[in-house]
Amino acid sequence: MFKALLILTLLTSLSFSKMFQSVPPQDAKLLQKGKTKLYCPNCGMNLVKFYKTSHALKENTNTLQYCSLHCLVDANQHTDLIKAKVVDAKTLKFINAHDAYYVIGSKKAGTMSMNSKYAFLSKEDALKFQKANGGKIYNFHQAVDIAYRDLAKDNKMINKKRKMASKKGAMIFDKMCKTANRPAFHSYAAAKEYVLHSGSCAKLKDRQAQAIAIYLVKKSVPNLSNAIKVPSDAKCQICGMFVSKYPKWAAKITTKENKTYFFDGNRDMFKFYLNSKENLDKILVTDYYNIIAIPAEKAWYVIGSNVYGPMGNELVSFSSKADAMSFKKDHFATEVLNFKSVTPAIIEKL
Repeated sequence: MFKALLILTLLTSLSFSKMFQSVPPQDAKLLQKGKTKLYCPNCGMNLVKFYKTSHALKENTNTLQYCSLHCLVDANQHTDLIKAKVVDAKTLKFINAHDAYYVIGSKKAGTMSMNSKYAFLSKEDALKFQKANGGKIYNFHQAVDIAYRDLAKDNKMINKKRKMASKKGAMIFDKMCKTANRPAFHSYAAAKEYVLHSGSCAKLKDRQAQAIAIYLVKKSVPNLSNAIKVPSDAKCQICGMFVSKYPKWAAKITTKENKTYFFDGNRDMFKFYLNSKENLDKILVTDYYNIIAIPAEKAWYVIGSNVYGPMGNELVSFSSKADAMSFKKDHFATEVLNFKSVTPAIIEKL
């Protein structure tokens, strides 16, 4: 029995040691909890496979662990990263990212970015890595700025690869999965956990599961046929921005006198609603996940998340309380409110 376990451990270690970022599973520390703890919440990549570039962020009582600085920045744009942590590529321990020395642009492969980024607690270790592999040394703030600058280029590359992976994922699903049911997912990590552990598919390699997850998420992207219909020239009644550019955030108020007002987010909609003297008839907001028009009075609103609308902090709306609670957990939000609970004081704080 011991011999069999030893062989299994060695085989597992070898399979993960093919890439520089990878470590044996027993050497990886997972800081996040739940069924999807093994996967990056932003891209679904295996955190052990990309452990040496892993980052983590804790807000409130939740910790999310990302496969890379790219995913940390991509998922938390405009968020304070004061509590960010990163894996020391030498010791494999999590350290305060603000204390790290980042070697950027080395010949070692990057994770989710062409521009590789590896962190070290010791400047001496960073210099040794730099001498052997090239690159330049930066602090965390500089590394984040570089990641932001790389974001558009990296996402263009990633989206191109995902397009190809989605096609492969559809074929793998048809061949390897026993069910015709293709559930909708808004998260690569959740989709990946489903295909690997639901029993609906045969035993899959990580790369196969990733491709299927990309396919399931892509096919789940809703069309806009049931979204709020916004004229191309309609401007937000409060801030003046063109609303049609932001279908995921659009809100609409009509009065009994047949006046129509559009808004590029629920915050501006509530500003108008809470101060209006007009005879209002109907209020619609947008379900964030499904991009469908829903009655504002029946919606659930999440505040304090790390997801920002066109004008910054927003009330993210959902038709389902379950979706709202799931979003709250995934995005470090502070509260879920119903329509009547939204007060002028809450809007003022956003």
